[in-house]
Amino acid sequence: MGLDLAMAIDVWTPGVIVAMSISALVTLGSYYYSAFYQPRKMERAYRKALYSLAAAVETRDSGTIGHAERVADYAVAVAKELGVSRSECLRIEYAALLRDIGKVRVPASLLNKKTKLTPEEWEKLKAHSIYGAEMVGSVPFLAFLADLILHHHECWDGSGYPDGIAGEDIPLGARILALTTDYDALTSERPYHTPQPPETALEEIKRGSGTRYDPRVVEAFIKVLKSRGITE
Repeated sequence: MGLDLAMAIDVWTPGVIVAMSISALVTLGSYYYSAFYQPRKMERAYRKALYSLAAAVETRDSGTIGHAERVADYAVAVAKELGVSRSECLRIEYAALLRDIGKVRVPASLLNKKTKLTPEEWEKLKAHSIYGAEMVGSVPFLAFLADLILHHHECWDGSGYPDGIAGEDIPLGARILALTTDYDALTSERPYHTPQPPETALEEIKRGSGTRYDPRVVEAFIKVLKSRGITE
């Protein structure tokens, strides 16, 4: 399923991709929740399928290959550092994988544009979080991810989008995703910038503590990077 979808995404229209994505997720969710007698086995299969779907979506945006998987890895590590429950860690992991699924409704030419977006183009791109929340929200077995997907671009000080909520009003998982998404973007090759060294990217994250990012999440992220030997 994942490979076929990935190969087809380059030629399918956004509407077809959305329909196929939702159909696949409904099927996956049904298998996962009906197999209560093999919960861990089906959990692994469910996770694998979500990783495949995330990779398929990323084929439309050449600068984000592997981005979802890396963000999921960072996000779960930060959540664990903060003492988040196992079930919530899974929710954060799944949301990290699907947080950009709404980009299937954004033109690929816009996603891969190498020059600065116009204000109108930027508004179209920002809508991906709304689209993504709507998509997973329409799937009963994935609706529990909708709030994290909707708010993963909100800022601690209320300057983010789409709702401009601030502080503790932003779900913790979304606060974690906001930071880990930005860090991976800063340290990865993109059409509009070259990757920054980890230390440089971390300094930028630190500068956003208390404004763009939850200070508690920043501190947890610093500990994660140090524990992995990425920064000192």
